[in-house]
Amino acid sequence: MHLLDLDGTVRLWSPAAERLFGWSGEDVLGRRAPWATDARWALFRRHLEQASQGLEPPCLELELHRRDGTPLHVELWAASMPASTGPAQCMGMLVDVTERRRGEAHRRLLAEASEVLGASLEQDATLEHLVRLAVPGCADSCRVFLEDAPGEVRCVASAGLDAREPLDADVPCIPDEAAVSRIIASGRPALHAEPPSWLGVPLAWPGRKGAALVLTRAGRALDARDVALARELARRASPALEHASQYHEARQALRLREEFLAIASHELKSPISALQLQVQHLRTALERALDDVPRERLLRGLDLMGRQAKRQAKLIDALLDVSRIHAGRLELNPEPVDLGALVREVAERFEPEGAGAGTPLTLSLPREAHGHWDRLRLDQVLTNLVSNAMKYGRGGPVQVTLSSTEAHVRLDVRDAGIGIASEHLPRLFHRFERAVAGRDYHGVGLGLWIVREVVEAMGGHVTVRSELGVGSTFTVVLPRARG
Repeated sequence: MHLLDLDGTVRLWSPAAERLFGWSGEDVLGRRAPWATDARWALFRRHLEQASQGLEPPCLELELHRRDGTPLHVELWAASMPASTGPAQCMGMLVDVTERRRGEAHRRLLAEASEVLGASLEQDATLEHLVRLAVPGCADSCRVFLEDAPGEVRCVASAGLDAREPLDADVPCIPDEAAVSRIIASGRPALHAEPPSWLGVPLAWPGRKGAALVLTRAGRALDARDVALARELARRASPALEHASQYHEARQALRLREEFLAIASHELKSPISALQLQVQHLRTALERALDDVPRERLLRGLDLMGRQAKRQAKLIDALLDVSRIHAGRLELNPEPVDLGALVREVAERFEPEGAGAGTPLTLSLPREAHGHWDRLRLDQVLTNLVSNAMKYGRGGPVQVTLSSTEAHVRLDVRDAGIGIASEHLPRLFHRFERAVAGRDYHGVGLGLWIVREVVEAMGGHVTVRSELGVGSTFTVVLPRARG
């Protein structure tokens, strides 16, 4: 409660007013009220005059400020105090409604968030909507950070004051990289309350766990209610980001399917076209001179037809395997297998191709590499890996190495070819993925996916190490016996 002259001079300043505004009686008595700027005082005077005449309710809502500069929302209940002597005065009672207004603002923001965050199916747009929701109503700036590796974060969306400053900039209200990493690693919010203040909360959605939402404010200190708001924003953003991620995956799947269909169509037509052409040439030769067609020409034509038919059958088998694996019908028939002998058998099949391409194939085999596996499926794995090494090896040597322990057998297929870019390695064993774009290297992106599915079905795992221009090494580790 306070008593003022109509020019704003303070005559009475209660302890409650002192606690509310931060100014003591000594600071304000006999002086103009520090919050009474000309604009606010004119509004107050007009309200007082109209209220005293019954033209307005006696309550007026104002936005004032405390001694430390923080905003203060109040309801002012005022009444004129006519004096028999001296100037007229007014008695005012202030009710702090800052938290109520703040709660209403938070509810409006969350209602808007529910509407806005689901408006886009693009992840970047959703993150931009998220950071812009909090500025300027709740914070001076808002950022989303993604963690690429433990301890390494980057800002992917930002809005507000100094929002584009890097984490190592001399901006006191921005947490450093280590603080953001701790929020992500712990999965718990963090609050630096002293102005300039900041808070961070984890932000997660399927496929992306390493993320954080960070709010900063240079004036009013952020507090537990702001943390609760940020956590609720993150919670509401999560399904929107999940939907955006699913939409992206669906578009990616459609793109891969279209690319697969185009490549598969090419791959299926190529051997058929070659077969048809060869049959036509041989038929023409036989019709012209039945007895004079050289035996060597007939053998070359038949060999070519056999290779094309084999290529066609291999592709059809791969497509059938996709159907079986997808339906969960990949059947294994384990039996005792000498893996060293199987490697030699597969290598012999590739000797003519290697000799023609100038690609030497060397083997390094132990005396014993026995296990209990599906022989036909293991032959398929070896054939795929050696075929890829020959295809992408650029005529360089291909080495197949076997090693074993009491429990496991390890197979390494190494080439010295074109290599694989690091960004392609994580998706190399996915369905319809190809490390080399275009049609310079035939294939539909199923071989390595089938290799992984077969190896994992036998209880093992397959990995790859590669460097562009240096070559690749595919490693298969198999248990000697399942269960």
